[in-house]
Amino acid sequence: MKLGVREKTLILPIGIGALVVAVSMLFVADPGVVGNSLIISLFIAVIPYFLYRYSQYAWLKSIERQFPNFIRDLADSKRSGMTLESAIDLASRTNYGKLSGLIRTMSNKLSWGVPFMRVLEIFEKKVKDSPSIKEVINIIKESYKSGGNVVATLDSAAKNMNMLREAEEQRRSVTNQHVMITYGIFFLFFGIIIMIIYILVPMMGSATMTAGTSDLGGMGFTSFSNPCSTLQIPFPCGLFGLTCSMLDVESDSMACYYVALFFYVLVIQGIFSGLIAGQLGENSVVAGTKHSIIMSSSAVFVFIFLAKLGMFPT
Repeated sequence: MKLGVREKTLILPIGIGALVVAVSMLFVADPGVVGNSLIISLFIAVIPYFLYRYSQYAWLKSIERQFPNFIRDLADSKRSGMTLESAIDLASRTNYGKLSGLIRTMSNKLSWGVPFMRVLEIFEKKVKDSPSIKEVINIIKESYKSGGNVVATLDSAAKNMNMLREAEEQRRSVTNQHVMITYGIFFLFFGIIIMIIYILVPMMGSATMTAGTSDLGGMGFTSFSNPCSTLQIPFPCGLFGLTCSMLDVESDSMACYYVALFFYVLVIQGIFSGLIAGQLGENSVVAGTKHSIIMSSSAVFVFIFLAKLGMFPT
């Protein structure tokens, strides 16, 4: 079975990531190295697919920006007495950015004798993720079949798409500040977590409980410990232990539990904050993958950097 670009982008990175993990587990006994290989393999497996999805999204947005110009040029050519087939052939010599390749394909198919309606259907399948373009194509098809005023239809479609694009750009300019606020909240949360690890975790580790203390009505300081050392639950304790080995923190210490817990909380926060930023800024969760990658990657790399400097409590 022949794999498409999407399937290759999904399967090959997963295979490479699994190979990296397998090699590290077979030839390296250090849990820290295995943990680092797991994180590296996760990035290898996930990031290429997200980048592919985002590139498809950016490609489609570029086509949507140029499509009204193409429709308006078709209307001008039709107004001068040309057929739609000839108008598309003329438009294929004009630069419409990313849209130019699709127009040339349409022109070539028409020159080979493919019916005009079939050419529109093929074009519609290639831009099926764009509701606005699909709607315009359906309007052109109905107008072409009914023999109506195609010029007026094309002019109206181009005008409406331009109005929608201007409204979208205006909305984006307003929501960009919300994207910046999302970044600010994430990095503020990042700083708070680092301060908790540096200040609060050592304080909790040094706190003790004296059985005979009754200065506070029988309530003294409570000693904090690693819950995984007493509960012995496989998840997330096994994952936390591996994470602590990766971050050079003693796996059975109290600090291990909280460092690993805050590490994953921050990564999860970065992923979902990025998706929300994409929905706010560009009205697309897929567009938020770039924000998710930036935020979660910064959390991982900063934690590893601080760990290699020996700055985490052990």
